[in-house]
Amino acid sequence: MVSELSDQLLPFQLERSGLRGRLVRLGPVVDTILSRHDYPDQVARLVGEFVVLGASLAGGLKFAGSFSLQARGDGPVPLVLTDVTNDGDIRAYAEAKEGAADKDARLDQLMGAGYLAVTVDQSAVGGQTYQGIVELEGESLTDCMLTYFRRSEQVPTGMRVAVTRGEEGWRGGALVIQKLPETDPHAAEDAREDWQRTMLLLATLGEEELADPRLSEEQLLVRLFHEEGVRVFPRHDLAVGCRCSRRRIDKMLATFSAEDLDDMADETTNEIGVTCHWCNKTFTVDRDDFREP
Repeated sequence: MVSELSDQLLPFQLERSGLRGRLVRLGPVVDTILSRHDYPDQVARLVGEFVVLGASLAGGLKFAGSFSLQARGDGPVPLVLTDVTNDGDIRAYAEAKEGAADKDARLDQLMGAGYLAVTVDQSAVGGQTYQGIVELEGESLTDCMLTYFRRSEQVPTGMRVAVTRGEEGWRGGALVIQKLPETDPHAAEDAREDWQRTMLLLATLGEEELADPRLSEEQLLVRLFHEEGVRVFPRHDLAVGCRCSRRRIDKMLATFSAEDLDDMADETTNEIGVTCHWCNKTFTVDRDDFREP
């Protein structure tokens, strides 16, 4: 019997090398996010990759606010954006032009030339905002992120990402391992060998295995790294978390002029329809609610 993926992030450590990583497995979360939009399959798969990878990268940071991955390009998919709060709430969406369904699933074919931005936004709690930007280079999101860590963060990073669609819906996974700076220069050679061995093992992880709901997170890690010794840490729950609300819609509409509101309103019902681009939910608002007394 096939079970659902757990919608969780599992931090772990490889005891032999001391390397740490995060494993994200998503079932209902990624299926809900993708099913709310009528994306072509290759666009949905790309958005799903942003979701699982964004969740795994956010899980390696300490922040109060949101972590986001945003890519902009000049191709038929000019925008893909996902963000994850420190509580594990995830949302994502993409803009797709006509012709996106005719392109291959590769990132460079879908998005063209552009950039990838990694942002940690803590402004809502009075904290700082950090952002790194790298050009969209390579055939996949993984290629771009590896370039980002190599150039911007200078952190050796290995990752595998998978998003698949079966009878039970969309599911996905991401496994990220990063190498911390060396504190003992005499151990550099051993650390280099540990890293190379781990990356060879990581390369054997297939997409179907990474997103397979029949494998628990622990089973997957032990199957992959059984000779390394796997130590897991407490899990973190992940959930769909759009932040739209009627209050936010009213606040947004209040910024428009009376003429603009009149143009937005339906001539027959006098109602304004506002659709959230994140979750695709439509709010219906009476135009008269915004008339000055």
